Amino acid sequence: MNNTINLENAHHVTLPNGLCAMLCHTPEASESFVSMAVRAGHFYDPNDCQGLAHLLEHMLFMGSRHLPKPNAINGFIEQHGGTINAWTGTEYANYHFSCSGGALAQTLPAFADMLRQPLFEEDALTNEIKNIHAEFEFKKKDDLRRLYQIHKETCNPHHPFAKFSVGNSDTFSQHECAELKHRLKSLHQTYYCALNMRLCIASPMPTPQLEALIHQCFGSLPSGELAPDNWPPLYTENELGIQINIHPLQSAKRMIVTFALPALQNDYKTKPLNYISHLIGDEGEGSLLAYLKEKDWALNLIAGSGIEGDKFKDFNVSFQLTQKGLENKSQVLEALFSYIALIRNDSVEEWRFHEKSQLNALALEYEENVKPLGLVTEYAEHQFIFDASELNQLRSTIGSFDRTVIEHALSYFTPDNIRLKVISKDVDTTQVCAFYEAEYSVEPIDDSVLRSLASPKKIAALNLPPPNPYLAKEYSLVLPETGFNIPNKLVDNGHYRFWFAQDQQFHSPKGDIYISFDATSFSNSLTSVAAKRIWLGALNDYLQAKYYRAEIAGLHYRIYGHQAGFTLHTRGFTNQQTLLAGQLLDAVLSFTPDERAFEHHKALQIQSLHNSLLNKPTNRLFSRLSVLIQRNTQAPVELLDVIDNISYDQMLTSRSKAFKRYFVEAFMHGNWTSDEAKSFSASLKGQCDSAGGAPLSRAVSKLPVGGTLYHEVVCNHDDSAVVLYLQAPSPSLTDTALCMVLEQMLAAPFFNSLRTEQQLGYIVGTGYVPHNQHPGMAFYIQSPQCSPKQLLDAMTGFLFQQLNEIEFYRFYWPTIQQNLIKQLEERDLTLSMKSQRLWVSLGTQDLGFNRNTKLAERVKSLSFEEIQDFAHQLAKRERCGELVLFSKGKFETIPTNEKRTINSISQFKQEIPYY
Repeated sequence: MNNTINLENAHHVTLPNGLCAMLCHTPEASESFVSMAVRAGHFYDPNDCQGLAHLLEHMLFMGSRHLPKPNAINGFIEQHGGTINAWTGTEYANYHFSCSGGALAQTLPAFADMLRQPLFEEDALTNEIKNIHAEFEFKKKDDLRRLYQIHKETCNPHHPFAKFSVGNSDTFSQHECAELKHRLKSLHQTYYCALNMRLCIASPMPTPQLEALIHQCFGSLPSGELAPDNWPPLYTENELGIQINIHPLQSAKRMIVTFALPALQNDYKTKPLNYISHLIGDEGEGSLLAYLKEKDWALNLIAGSGIEGDKFKDFNVSFQLTQKGLENKSQVLEALFSYIALIRNDSVEEWRFHEKSQLNALALEYEENVKPLGLVTEYAEHQFIFDASELNQLRSTIGSFDRTVIEHALSYFTPDNIRLKVISKDVDTTQVCAFYEAEYSVEPIDDSVLRSLASPKKIAALNLPPPNPYLAKEYSLVLPETGFNIPNKLVDNGHYRFWFAQDQQFHSPKGDIYISFDATSFSNSLTSVAAKRIWLGALNDYLQAKYYRAEIAGLHYRIYGHQAGFTLHTRGFTNQQTLLAGQLLDAVLSFTPDERAFEHHKALQIQSLHNSLLNKPTNRLFSRLSVLIQRNTQAPVELLDVIDNISYDQMLTSRSKAFKRYFVEAFMHGNWTSDEAKSFSASLKGQCDSAGGAPLSRAVSKLPVGGTLYHEVVCNHDDSAVVLYLQAPSPSLTDTALCMVLEQMLAAPFFNSLRTEQQLGYIVGTGYVPHNQHPGMAFYIQSPQCSPKQLLDAMTGFLFQQLNEIEFYRFYWPTIQQNLIKQLEERDLTLSMKSQRLWVSLGTQDLGFNRNTKLAERVKSLSFEEIQDFAHQLAKRERCGELVLFSKGKFETIPTNEKRTINSISQFKQEIPYY
């Protein structure tokens, strides 16, 4: 079943109390999607209780009149095949959920009850303040959150954006619990009313029934009033023309140029900012980025992102700079303004705008993986800004050229309307921001700099993009051929293997090509992996400007490393995709970086590895888990020393050896004929004439059963974290199914017990974690207040209790079974997802291409007694291998037996047996 939403035929209804709703009938869909937007974001927090709107959002999940238990709404929605979530933004809060298509009549009343009749119990309130504080503590080491706080402190202090939006135990503890409860009720009463809310629903339920259901659920909401939004300007003259210097945690060198704009939503037909960001963000030859890279001033550029609201918009041009770029930031600025002058002068070139419109139309017509819940969430909020006829056109409008609209937007792109952020460990700072303790300073931009930017020099190397050579005039479908609905092996000579399948499901003029290289000299040692990483970085950099036009015409590519070598993956429209794949492959086989590129990408790899070591503890532990379990995966901490010391000649030697002997496996899937596939395979085989190797092993470590192994990961973070990983004894269907079932069974109770009840940490969860198709389960907690030993004791205590009392879950088993079968039987949502699934199947030798179907059948046939046996064996430690990874943070380490401790990763990999 598809869940496509056609918004052009949306039905709009206004209830007698004033609630506006946008209804989308989706007769073919298997799910319903619901979103309620409330104009009650953090802008509406009282000045002396900042974060209250965020706390209110949390409290609505903590019990309502008909579902009084905390998080009961979550369980209720899950029982009906869906999920529920919410967020609090600047102007709006949003509550959204999905459920099975036929379950809306049961779930919408519960959702309405949650929004209309929250209980605000004081015990739950105390608990949620702890959770919000843990969330706040978790984000304290997040550079984006720190940047956001500095943004708040450097805008107009009278604008509500300046408020602290998250809240924490310090801000909330200034009020007694009873007083907080009173304020929450007051905030809820004022803003959670019909005129201040907008509903959007996409559902297979027929529109008349849906309309009746909305009347039943929301008809008794009080009308109330629309909240005012007459804010002062976000920036006054004092907050423009300034440079903000920021000291980051990660070793970043960035410059963000912000142009302060009003909201330009009403220009939705022309979309001038899309057009301007398309040109500034161009990465092809002659572009601003290509020029800055040639000068060795910048590595990357992103145009157009930035905070926005109903009445303001930041248009950011964000540069990732080199050290040289940081030293020449005035010239980088001048190049930006020189490029903006080019755009301004060429705004009369209508063909350029129409090409962008054609690209937008193509992207919309053949859009993949649209997330329906995200779409209804967006449209719930859009109803505050656009009228019904405009709403129905928002996604179908491809763009009409209007020079006046474009010139009006460009009128804000002037030097006196900028704010400049310089982010580097080298800047001088004078103050520390509140809450996140990030160091920064503010200074005016020198008048002489602003004057030079007002009339920038013309730079000969800068040019606006030429017509796109990869944009086809028409995109047609090929006729299906018998027998090619699954991958067919067209060639296999031991060194080169080629598979082909047609798309006979999505009827889209698209496809995917995967070409994987297994090369011993790119995977058999830390030095060879280091050489591969630097070579891949330089190669991708070299190709970026050359093939950027293909990217924006819907022909995408990735070249990425894997544990046995690397893969080239192209995807998108089949027109000219084989040409692009061939061109890229030529570059792969012939490209050798020069010494300057080598040094540049070596430095970038070192920076990237250092930054990966600053990741959140939980992320670090999962990254290390895959290193320990997969034979040819390397840890950043071990690679650092090797990359630091690798020479240009060593890299050249590794590259040269890798391409003397390698194995190639390729897969072509999509809108091609078998003759086109055979022709492409022959040319690919000709290009790879040196292939002479065999496929490399994807072996998995065999963890011992009956005792736990321990591994500490040193992490520069105050939080402690623990991951307990249980490895199944085999990749059989039974072991895989049992792992999946038990993880699903324990997920909600684990979260409720260790996070909601025991308040052990903000990040608490479970996951089914396979490595190269070998099944396993992981249980994890990250905590600002508990030692890793306390966390592990709580986890193992919970597990032993639940495994020994597994009989309790017999009642829930049919529901868990049905949900898991539904997940396993889900059809691929997009052509690319199907290509990826088939490619993974080829890699794991699942040549029936039906492992999920077989797993679904095994789950159907599982008896509860089999689950009981599995649980009891686990409790007695007779079934699974066990590995505990932990990071101690600011606490004591876990005392472990030396024999059970992994100290050296490489020694562990040499000594452990493999599956």
